[in-house]
Amino acid sequence: MPSLKIEDFIKNSVLGLTAYKVNEPQGQGSFKTGGALKLDANESNYTLSKKIKRSYANFIKDTLINLYPDSSSGDLIKLLEIFYDIPVRNFIFGNGSDELIAIILLSLKKNVVVNIPTPSFSMYDIVARYNDLKINRIRLEEKYFDLPKDIDADQNYFNNIFFFSYPNNPTGNHFDRNTIKSLLKNKNNIVVVDEAYIYFSDVESFIKDIPEYDNLIVLRTFSKIGLAGLRFGMLFSGNKLINEFKKIKLPFNINSLTLSSIEFFLNNFDEFDKNIKKTISQRNKLYSALKKFNFMEVYPSDANFILIRLRDNKLKIKFKQFLEDNKIIIRSFDGNMKMFYRITVGTPAENKKLIDYFRVFKTVH
Repeated sequence: MPSLKIEDFIKNSVLGLTAYKVNEPQGQGSFKTGGALKLDANESNYTLSKKIKRSYANFIKDTLINLYPDSSSGDLIKLLEIFYDIPVRNFIFGNGSDELIAIILLSLKKNVVVNIPTPSFSMYDIVARYNDLKINRIRLEEKYFDLPKDIDADQNYFNNIFFFSYPNNPTGNHFDRNTIKSLLKNKNNIVVVDEAYIYFSDVESFIKDIPEYDNLIVLRTFSKIGLAGLRFGMLFSGNKLINEFKKIKLPFNINSLTLSSIEFFLNNFDEFDKNIKKTISQRNKLYSALKKFNFMEVYPSDANFILIRLRDNKLKIKFKQFLEDNKIIIRSFDGNMKMFYRITVGTPAENKKLIDYFRVFKTVH
């Protein structure tokens, strides 16, 4: 029997992609029990208190999982309107920010140019590619990963959409707010500001600018502050854009347990606020500790991760092997970023363990 000719069914833009790689630690448990030291996914490694866990279990026990989820829940909507200070007509839910990025790009005409800083969050590029959209990769300035100064100059094409991770993943810096606003003033542009990491910085959100700019989209998520497993994202925009996105958003895309959970955690946000403050404090301590190693360059960060670059090409293979031998999982990159690694800020014990490992590497190499 002849085999399936996959190229007769799957479009070339999908055939040419590489699947998004998720690092899976070998073994079970934390480094304390012989498992991996996993600091690659920008999750929060702080668990909830036993008291909150008990309250949470009691809160969700009556969630009706035999019925389709009710994403128009009045209690949840009211909490979100207060939390973000914006009316319900200006936001929709997504199964994480990834689904919302897909909804945005799925809605676009093929002549729209997708402008993506590089380096930045890889899903912007992946989703644009499998939707057969034109991509313009904006090379960030090398020293501080700033946007090029002429980005707001007149373009040779019209109908642009810009994606800005704010702070940027994986570099940890914020792009200039005035530069982004200058792009918003041009109505040939749509600007997406992805604020996944904004909880770890003191910059102002772009959500407050939505009434002024009908070409602005803001993405938010709770994944980075302790709720990654719930997969809940939000898209904020003016009526023109959001009314179109509602047409293609799948019904019942957020499950009932997630909706109930978000309601509970919004009512107990102080627990997450404490962990956010802990993460910021640990980030600053980790940054200072990493700066003492002369085999790496360390970049300032306004997020829950720190970017480093090996100073010597000869160290790359040795460093990679060292990480594997000691079951240290941090984010590595390819191409122009092959000398860079992104380290998620962990708990005090995890960060200390990482620094101890790096001291060993420095001594040996």
